[in-house]
Amino acid sequence: MYRFQHDPKVSYFFSGEFYAYRSLFEEFCPPPMKMEKGMRICRHGLTKNWMYYLCKGTLKVYVENLTGNERIVALLGEDTIAGIDCFLPDTASLMTIECTSDCWLMPFLNTTLEAMMRKSPEFSVELARYYCKVMRQLCFDATNQSIGSVFIRLANFLQANWDDKNNCRVLLSQQDLAAAVNCSRTSVARACKIMKEEGVISIEGIGFRILDFSNLETLCRKYSHL
Repeated sequence: MYRFQHDPKVSYFFSGEFYAYRSLFEEFCPPPMKMEKGMRICRHGLTKNWMYYLCKGTLKVYVENLTGNERIVALLGEDTIAGIDCFLPDTASLMTIECTSDCWLMPFLNTTLEAMMRKSPEFSVELARYYCKVMRQLCFDATNQSIGSVFIRLANFLQANWDDKNNCRVLLSQQDLAAAVNCSRTSVARACKIMKEEGVISIEGIGFRILDFSNLETLCRKYSHL
């Protein structure tokens, strides 16, 4: 079924949401600890109660499918919260979260977050907005994953996370894109080859630059069988 998403106003990338409240986290949390690239701060089904404020670095949030392949759900940058599904007491994380670079994080418990919310109503409002952004992104992701066409899933992912103004450089490898749209790297390579031949993207090292957003929908209709 053809289902190209028009300006869904969601993003898989989160960064800077809690910059204004970093001092509040520093007041309630221990000093940042360093976690090296490749280390996991949350494990699916194992981690409970613990959440993290990301001071520096990048985290990927993912699940593993039945074949053991990763499905990237979100990428977190500085001044974000990781592991928010552990806010409910004694509830195990549904996600695995891994450092994609060296990271500095402040750990905290759900009881800590409750104390911060009581101290700062403004922070509580910002936290609610953050949860809403996450929920919108997860709903969009679930809808996109229900589409059979890899080409349309990839086009929707690009449409959601980049625009045709100042943000048209996609700094993700084909393997990363495959993990985000739940397909093989070969399928992403085939789709990228078509988009390059049609003048929609230009390859630039790792990733590519989107040259023509307006043609994405046309290509989705043309290649919806892929």
